[in-house]
Order: sequence, then C-alpha cells, then structure tokens
Amino acid sequence: MSLNLAFFTLLVLLSIYFIIIEIYTIFFMLTGLSHTRSIFQVISLLTNSGFTTSESEIIVSSRRRRRLAIIIMITGNIFNVIVVSVLVNMIITLYRDPFFNFSQALIGLGLFILFAILYKRLPFIRAHFDKLIKQIANKWMYSKKSNPLLVLDNFSGYCIVEVKIIEMPKVLQDKTIFESRLSNDFGIRVLFIKRGDHYIGDIDDSQVVLLMDRIIIFGPLHNINKIFNPKYNKDGSKNKHHHTS
Repeated sequence: MSLNLAFFTLLVLLSIYFIIIEIYTIFFMLTGLSHTRSIFQVISLLTNSGFTTSESEIIVSSRRRRRLAIIIMITGNIFNVIVVSVLVNMIITLYRDPFFNFSQALIGLGLFILFAILYKRLPFIRAHFDKLIKQIANKWMYSKKSNPLLVLDNFSGYCIVEVKIIEMPKVLQDKTIFESRLSNDFGIRVLFIKRGDHYIGDIDDSQVVLLMDRIIIFGPLHNINKIFNPKYNKDGSKNKHHHTS
C-alpha cells in the first residue's frame, strides 16, 4: 500500500467512524436516552474508554441497550484494529519509501472537510439520514405492536418524548385525554399531536389520541414507559437509575 493510498484510507475510515457514531446514537435515543447521553455512551463503547458505575447502570438495566452495547463494542474493536493496521502500514511505508504526494493528500483532506461541512451545515441531509436510520432502528428494535419512544429532551427524569401510537395504551382506549387522567395519575401531559399532515397544538379536555398519531408528551420517563410501552419495561428497564440525568 502506497503512503497516499494509506492516507486516503485513513480519511475514509474517519468518515465512516463519524457516520457509525451518528447511527448508533440514534439507536440509543430510540431506547429512551437523550441525545447527549446517547452520544456519550456510543463514543465510550466504541473507544472502550469505559464510563462510571452510574452510567453503566443505564446500559445493564435494559436488555435492548445491553444487546446494542455488545454490537457497538464488537464494531469498535473491529474498527480499532483496522485503523491501527492502516497507521502501522503508513509508518512502515514511510520508512521504506518516504515519497508522499502532497497535492493528492490535500485533495483527499479537502474532500473529507467538505463532507464534514455538508453534513453539519445542510440540515436536510442530516434530517433525511436520521429519518432513514430511525425507520431501520424501529423495525429492528420494536415489534409491530410497540410504540417507539424518542426522548427529545431530559430534565432530571422528566422528559419530553415523541411517541408513535402503534398500539393504543389501555388508559387511553375509548377515552379523551382528560378522562384518561394521564396528568392527574401519572404526571404526563400531552403537548402536541401530529395526525397525518394535521397538527394539533391546542389540546383541550375533549381531545382524543388515535392510532398512528405522533404525540409529544412531557412527564416522568418511568411513567411514560409504563403507560405507552409496558412491554419495554419487561426487558428489565424498570430500574429507575436510567431515568435520571
């Protein structure tokens, strides 16, 4: 392998590495973690740098997260071996044949920087990519009768969560939001409903939730899981440690 080819390979691997981080971050967010906590977990697992005991409880408390963590660790180990081998090859090549085409290297570096800028500065590219990954993750992680949960923000255990209603929760069956007593009994408030192309922001006492609605709710994550995805709690995620930030 020539020195320039090794350099290009390294840049490609770095690009793939950033994409892998984004993909696995989305997967973790679909298990109920915030974006900040998800990306921290992914980088920790990929780099084998570890995390504190309280952070590790977030992983071990959920079967889905444990399974995802194992896959990420395996991916990280494989990727790290490939990167190290490329770096070793570059050092050996540099020792044997120090010729390096700087113009080609600058082109490769420029393409890498352009890729990073386009991904960060053009929201629609990232939005379409994230949407595709969410669709794949939902099919892999949840059954057809599960309500996928996506934590949008986290406030010390109280979360803003987007829920897609695939299976109607018992407390909402044939009831209005007011009659379900979501707010009084569980501390959960429905903030917003997206029904097809129709958006409902003024939630009154007579409003009902329908199948295939996407709703934005606020409340304790433990109760949100309990109401909207009780099957999720059966995987061991009842441990309240992973609900805190």
